[in-house]
Amino acid sequence: MWNDEQFEAAARADKWIEEHGLEVVRLSFPDQHGILRGKTVVANEAAAVMRNGCSITTTLLAKDTAHKTVFPVFTPGGGFGMAEMEGGGDFLMIADPLTFRVLPWAPRTGWMLCDIYFANGKPVPFSTRHLYRRVLQRLAEAGFDYVAGLEVEFHVFKLDDPRLMPADATWPGEAPRVSLLSQGYQYLTETRFDQFEPTLETCAARSSRSACHCARSRSSSVRASASSRSSRRSDSHPPTP
Repeated sequence: MWNDEQFEAAARADKWIEEHGLEVVRLSFPDQHGILRGKTVVANEAAAVMRNGCSITTTLLAKDTAHKTVFPVFTPGGGFGMAEMEGGGDFLMIADPLTFRVLPWAPRTGWMLCDIYFANGKPVPFSTRHLYRRVLQRLAEAGFDYVAGLEVEFHVFKLDDPRLMPADATWPGEAPRVSLLSQGYQYLTETRFDQFEPTLETCAARSSRSACHCARSRSSSVRASASSRSSRRSDSHPPTP
């Protein structure tokens, strides 16, 4: 199911796993809600799992954003009218090595996005990556391209109670108890900036470390890519006596 570019990327990923001394690799797929789900494998099994696929339960495709199974999976058709979705059987995650990354926030951890297929080789019809590819192909056939931008916004709260007592093991779990860092909303003013300063310093420090780590990873990627090109040139032009 891979093309030549993906086979080359898999070989690079093998090297990066060894060079970075990675211990685990996360395999993830985005479900219908955009939530990443998947499995983590030990690094010495990553090469085999990349090439052979990783099985995972189809009930992950029948959940809502609270992680509840909301389709009757133990009925004919599994609530989807599809035999492949019956009984909580397995489907396969096929890693896309072109997406391989070394995570800057998780020690000795690699990460890859996956495409998902049923055991009979059919693409899961509501796989977001498969759907996206089909839509992009239709756009291209109509003479269009698609460009997207991401604007990241977030709220920072103080964690008061993570609710990790045994009684909190409900489904879905209760939200953690949090408090504010200041009394309220102040748009682009310095009114309470000093109250945020300790938190902002922590964020800046972590961001700086992540940027340095990513820069090192990109440098390794460039060196690996240059080495790969050099190797291909050497293979296509063997030395003459």
